[in-house]
Amino acid sequence: MIAIFFAALACAQSQVQVEGRALPPAVGEALAQAREVIQHGRDFLIQSQNPDGSWGGPQHPMIYDRYWSNPETHRSWQIATTGLVCMALMDMPTDREAQSALNQGIDYLTNAPSLKRPSDWDTDNTWGYVYGLAALTKAAQNPRLSTSTRKVAIEMRGKAFLRQLWAYQAPNGGWAYYDDDTKAQRPSWGTSFMTAVAVLGILDAKQLGWKIEEPALKRGIEALQHARLPDGSYTYSIEILPVVDTGVGIDRVRGSLSRIQVCNLALIRAKEQGYAVNIQDEDLRQGLQQLFREHHYLDIARGRPIPHEAFHYNSGYFYFFGHYYAGAILQRLSPADRNRFLVPLVASIAKTQSRDGSMIDFFMNDYGKPYGVAFGMGCLLQATASLR
Repeated sequence: MIAIFFAALACAQSQVQVEGRALPPAVGEALAQAREVIQHGRDFLIQSQNPDGSWGGPQHPMIYDRYWSNPETHRSWQIATTGLVCMALMDMPTDREAQSALNQGIDYLTNAPSLKRPSDWDTDNTWGYVYGLAALTKAAQNPRLSTSTRKVAIEMRGKAFLRQLWAYQAPNGGWAYYDDDTKAQRPSWGTSFMTAVAVLGILDAKQLGWKIEEPALKRGIEALQHARLPDGSYTYSIEILPVVDTGVGIDRVRGSLSRIQVCNLALIRAKEQGYAVNIQDEDLRQGLQQLFREHHYLDIARGRPIPHEAFHYNSGYFYFFGHYYAGAILQRLSPADRNRFLVPLVASIAKTQSRDGSMIDFFMNDYGKPYGVAFGMGCLLQATASLR
């Protein structure tokens, strides 16, 4: 079946048409390139899966990784990485080998021991919660999984991730992954981008009919709106009084390129579900315009070994994160707008892929390559979904 899918994409490229609509030649070429990237990425993910069904691990640390020795931190990252890979595989067409890898990944997510907080200041367990929840809410909607014997386990573990996530919501309504300031049971820090990922997962859970804490969800949505600045950027942290950064800091468009995409997506999704949110489709387009106009700042940061050392405090790991949610936004745009942004989006992912199919934006033990491929593949699968 995978061969049929890729053959269909190749046909679309050669004829430069989809469902009778003529496409610009550049879009046809981008589809062909996306097809190749997805194929190579799929092969890498299948070959790199761990025996227990997970992806990634603490092996092969870089110099900076020596700070992360707590086993719970690594288990959290492994859950998050596996969740991301499963999400990408769910967007693939039916393929026996990929489906087997997905089934094993879901089994790992549903059977792994509960995540624990690594230390008083380290709350990286929240990464496992947000992407574990994202993967399992997606699995609960997936026709290949929601009707299988895994259905009950998917729902039970997804709801467990959701309960754990509520416990780590900061008083300001946001979520984050450290608690340097208070070291309290309930952390005090919230970031716009993790809050956006959490809100997206919770909105999915609500659509599935899972029990949610409505006041807490509203606080998360309000926190995102609070972090939004007049130029369309979002502050890194959720502050009591957001201040427009007039220098070269992180709270400007050039330091916010990746955050803009996920925060815009979370707010437009919240608006569609009836929440009072002041955001329009034009804001989505503006965010993509900003991403590609200032894209070189992410290019400069990609691959740098120290977080926030690039211009405007960009980190390497911003790269695929931002593009993944840009792909989800493209899926929502009109055909004309989609065609406009698809070519640079595909090019920005394709140029990162190595010969073995891997992609990497930050050297992070054995997590960097699988999460890079999951984000990169997921980006392209979402962006080209309407063109298959």
